[in-house]
Amino acid sequence: MHIIDYGSEIPGLLLIQNFVTSEEETSMIEDINKNRWCGLGISPNPELKRRTQQYGHLFSYRYRKVLEELGPLPEFSRTVVERIMKNDLMPNTPNHLLVNEYNLGQGIMPHTDAPALFGPTILSLSLLSACVMKFTHVETGHTVDILLPRLSMVVMRGHSRYTYKHSISKDHIETASDGTAVHRDRRVSLTFRGKLSIFAFPI
Repeated sequence: MHIIDYGSEIPGLLLIQNFVTSEEETSMIEDINKNRWCGLGISPNPELKRRTQQYGHLFSYRYRKVLEELGPLPEFSRTVVERIMKNDLMPNTPNHLLVNEYNLGQGIMPHTDAPALFGPTILSLSLLSACVMKFTHVETGHTVDILLPRLSMVVMRGHSRYTYKHSISKDHIETASDGTAVHRDRRVSLTFRGKLSIFAFPI
C-alpha cells in the first residue's frame, strides 16, 4: 500500500494505492456478481440509473433515510474491513456497505454522503477500472480532480467529507489533473460508511 495525502489541496483527503490485491479483487467481484442487484427499475431504489447492492442497512435514495437493518456486512468484505480497522481509517467498524456498478456512460452527480445519517469518514474502494473523482467546494466552487486507480481506496474525512461534494463524470475518456488519460471501463466501487447511532428507524 502507498498513501497519498491530498490534504494541501483538499483537507482530510487520502488516497491509498493498492489497498487490495488483484487476487482479492477477483474474489470479491465473483461474489458480488452472484448477488442481487437493484436500480435500473429493480427495487429497492428502482429509480437509480446504475446498479447497486447494499449491505448492513438499506438506504433509500428517494426518501434520503435508512429504511431497515439488513444484518452484518458480507463475508467478501471481511478482509477489507479488517484492513480498514487495522490502519485506523474509521473510528468504528463500518456497518453500511454500498456496492456501485458504473458501466461506460454512467457517472454520479455531485453529492455529499448524507451527513445526518452517516459518520465522519467515508471510504470507497475502486475495482476493475480507474476513474477521476471531482471534488467541488460547496461554497467557493473550487474544484480538484483526483485520479482513483484500480485497487485504490479513497478516504474522505473533515473538509473532504463535509464541505466538498464529489462526483464522477459519464465520459468514456477522462483526463486527470496530471494529464493522465483514463479510459473508462466497467468499474465497481465499494463504499464503506458508519450509520450514526442516533438515527431512529421508523416504526
